[in-house]
Amino acid sequence: MAIIVKKFGGTSVGSIDKIRHIATEIAARKQPDDQIVIVVSAMGKTTDELFQLAYQISEHPSHRELDMLLSAGERITMSLLSLALHEEGLSSISFTGSQSGILTDTSHGNAKIIRVNAFRIHEELEKDKIVIVAGFQGVSITKEVTTLGRGGSDTSAVALASYLKADTCEIYTDVDGVYTADPRIVEKPVLLQTVDYEEMLALAYNGSRVLHPRAVEFAMKYKIPVEVKSSFTFEPGTLVLQTEESFQLIIKEVKVEERKITAIAHKQKLIRYRLEQTDRMRFLMQNWTNEIFKYIVNDNQIDLFIEAFYAHEIDNMLQKNGIKPISKTTNLGYVTLVGIGINLDLPFLDEILKEISDLGIQQISHSERTIEILLPDVNVEACVQTLHKKYIQEH
Repeated sequence: MAIIVKKFGGTSVGSIDKIRHIATEIAARKQPDDQIVIVVSAMGKTTDELFQLAYQISEHPSHRELDMLLSAGERITMSLLSLALHEEGLSSISFTGSQSGILTDTSHGNAKIIRVNAFRIHEELEKDKIVIVAGFQGVSITKEVTTLGRGGSDTSAVALASYLKADTCEIYTDVDGVYTADPRIVEKPVLLQTVDYEEMLALAYNGSRVLHPRAVEFAMKYKIPVEVKSSFTFEPGTLVLQTEESFQLIIKEVKVEERKITAIAHKQKLIRYRLEQTDRMRFLMQNWTNEIFKYIVNDNQIDLFIEAFYAHEIDNMLQKNGIKPISKTTNLGYVTLVGIGINLDLPFLDEILKEISDLGIQQISHSERTIEILLPDVNVEACVQTLHKKYIQEH
């Protein structure tokens, strides 16, 4: 008997036809002993559309009311998929995040999961029902509806997989798996059969949209096998493996001391807020709940890199706290190379600099497995294409 958690993202459930397709595939592939839990996102751009409705009403909407509004998107999807499964002759039941026992802290808009108590899911699985869960949401310790931030349905799925001790967690999306770079912008991207947790985490934190970083953290902490695959084909995709297993695969493929770039991530439409480390700023940092992309601390100032999507909210929060940025720079982007042995190698760095010398590089930093390049947003795609061709396509 296998417990399988399947998560379907917004593009995968973006229309009635797509929802019917998912139901048909599940009916055709379900084994008699399988216990299936399905986590769903809101259909297509529903979450963004609900955001826009809220801001048509209020310039600064309540975070609590936003969570009540935004959580409706996933509830619509879960009910429609349950109905579609009924049409395929499968018994199913849909639950909200709170009904599923996902307990969070009180941070509206970007809540963290404290624990999962999914006894109702267990009860329905024992009745041979497929359980459909609204992702992206939970209930706080004060019994309020909360949302988990953008990409939160991935986190819901892996958290449930860890609680249920699932045999696998399958993340379905609109691409075939994890590629060496975004297949929308590079020629001949390579589909990776395996990625270890650490490299997947580096990709996720640096802009890869396939998996949310918090979901990868959950998978790594609880050693949950994760497979990223296409909701259109249901074919095998990319396995995110335990470190030890992945390491054995890596050393068979990589020559000793070879500098190998596994994949390239990127992030566009970023704003850099340069802020002084005053007492007011430190107080704000202690109570910060908004999602940020990256931070850099130099002397007595801190640079916060934030998606342009959040700019209005951040501007309002800084103003309310009496904090004036030293500077605010728009239209920035990051390109991040991920791999083993690529950092702390000056000849290798020099090669990279020669390849992208005309793209307006503003800063380069690194971690154990990454080289992170800050540059104007307009040059991000050209940078990804150049480095992918040089170090992956032609390597």
